[in-house]
Amino acid sequence: MVAPHSPGAAAGAVAPAADHLPTLMHRLAHWAETRPAQPALHGKRKGSWEALSWRQYHENARSVAKALISLGHVPGECVVMAGPNAPAWMQLQAGVQLARGVPAPIYGNATVEQAAYIVNDAGARIAAVGDVAFLEKLLQAEREERIPRLAHIVSCGALDHPEPRLRSLDVLIGLGMAETDHEVDLRFEALRDDEPCLMIYTSGTTGLPKGVEIDHAGQLVVGRAVTRVAPQLIDGRAEFHLVSYLPLSHQAEQLLTNVVHLVTGGQVYFCPEITQIKDYLTEVRPTVFLGVPRVWEKFEAALRSRLGEATGLKGWLASWSLETELRSFDTQVAAGLPAAAHQPLPRRVARRLVVDKIKAALGLDRLEVAITGSAPMAPATQRFFASLGIPVLDAYGMTETSGAATISDPLRPAFGTVGKPFHGVEVRLGEDDEIQLRGRNCQTRYRGMPDESEALYTVDGWLRTGDQGAFDAAGNLKIVGRLKELLITAGGKNVAPVELEQYVLGTPGVGQVVVVGDRQPYLSALVALDPENLDVLARAAGAELSDMATLAADPKVQAYLQQQVEERCNARVARYQTLKKIHVLREELSVETGELTPSMKLRRPAIVKRHAAAIEALYAGGTLHTPRV
Repeated sequence: MVAPHSPGAAAGAVAPAADHLPTLMHRLAHWAETRPAQPALHGKRKGSWEALSWRQYHENARSVAKALISLGHVPGECVVMAGPNAPAWMQLQAGVQLARGVPAPIYGNATVEQAAYIVNDAGARIAAVGDVAFLEKLLQAEREERIPRLAHIVSCGALDHPEPRLRSLDVLIGLGMAETDHEVDLRFEALRDDEPCLMIYTSGTTGLPKGVEIDHAGQLVVGRAVTRVAPQLIDGRAEFHLVSYLPLSHQAEQLLTNVVHLVTGGQVYFCPEITQIKDYLTEVRPTVFLGVPRVWEKFEAALRSRLGEATGLKGWLASWSLETELRSFDTQVAAGLPAAAHQPLPRRVARRLVVDKIKAALGLDRLEVAITGSAPMAPATQRFFASLGIPVLDAYGMTETSGAATISDPLRPAFGTVGKPFHGVEVRLGEDDEIQLRGRNCQTRYRGMPDESEALYTVDGWLRTGDQGAFDAAGNLKIVGRLKELLITAGGKNVAPVELEQYVLGTPGVGQVVVVGDRQPYLSALVALDPENLDVLARAAGAELSDMATLAADPKVQAYLQQQVEERCNARVARYQTLKKIHVLREELSVETGELTPSMKLRRPAIVKRHAAAIEALYAGGTLHTPRV
């Protein structure tokens, strides 16, 4: 079955004044000319916001490009970048792109070995760093002869370090200002939409990271798609305001911070630490917000805990308001109406008394578009936010599709699905129901990996995602799971773990779930508690409130969670899919332990390996097989 582009998602139009421009850098020049004094980038210095106008953004990026050219940078050359989200990052990245170079971001928490791999694979001679810790990793890699000596190092912030090669962004801009415009103008005129402008390395859930060469045209497919979902961002009804906080080494954040920003001509506010996001949201009150499922789940846990504290009339009013908003949302979606077109009196009262106040407390009262992606999101979490007047649209894609390929229809979102493909993108189900995609956003190769690049596509030209999918009756795509993550029970049944995990994730107090049982007689699950909702869990289980490790070992908590697994999961699935046992972990899965990718995806082989003893205990007394790692 092949699904064409979604008519609903294609509604609206990109502003014609900028829509014909072929590359992201042409759009930057366009906004510098048409909105020179309007703010583009915002960053904090000593606790106060400082704005950079579109003209300043463009002029600084041109100066960076001229400086790089004077230092010997050639078209097509990669510049590795690492550091917190900041205006300096975007000016450097745009400068590299104006010089027809290719920024190659690295996660700031990468190990010395991982950073060295990307520097070597990208062939980078120039690095941009945002903190001393990452600079030290590069210098260590040089000392250990893991990488050749870098020719130049640029700091994205005020770095106090004696390294003589280190130049600040201001120094680099000053160097560029002293150069003529001739060469940068020639490179700008030669820019094409089909040349690589960004190298994003896959997060490496399996095997070595692959460098995906992403071009301007592919990214603009996604940028236009977002504005078709939310035409109010370009037709004057609302302005694009974003808090940039997820790593810019991930394509999802690049799409909003860079691509949609340059499509809409809006404003971006930079949050350097993800732990500060709640404070930044209430300050900025963004119109667009992207959160991976784990971020939304954290918000949900905190809100449920606070709502659970409300008693008496206040508690009743909160429950009635959220239930009323959710019923109105369901009616509105069934009719295919925008929220503004369906405002019965009970909904208006619920919003005024409770719902709008909660949104304002979150800093989401101006929100026009809420998006999730990167990993499957539990429908129960989506319905919870719908009860707060925040329908979260699910987008689907991968780095190889320029970051995204489908998104929920804002008028008819079907929770549990990822909607329909963008305008100009097609999706079909191939062998084993593999999701396969075709469109201009699909990138054609990995850097330096011809065999892997060839294997990425079918013989008839469709990109193989490695994801197993299905279509619902309305043509919305549903992600069943990763083909490589399918568990095969001892009885020969193939089981996709994602669906089962999402059922259990709806349990208050549960933060993470990993289904195990490959080649075993039955399925089990590792369950991590949510540190922000331990009080709710303790009350529900009839246990005394304590720290996570103590609660994980409490028999009352374990019995309660097993009961929730029975009710929320086992009662809804086939017998061979039921979870017979659970093991409650003493701590969360984390990036630091290697169990999660930096974008919060599960690294299943690493999880199975790290918790091998616990998994073995789940199958003690029966026929035990060693799980694949």
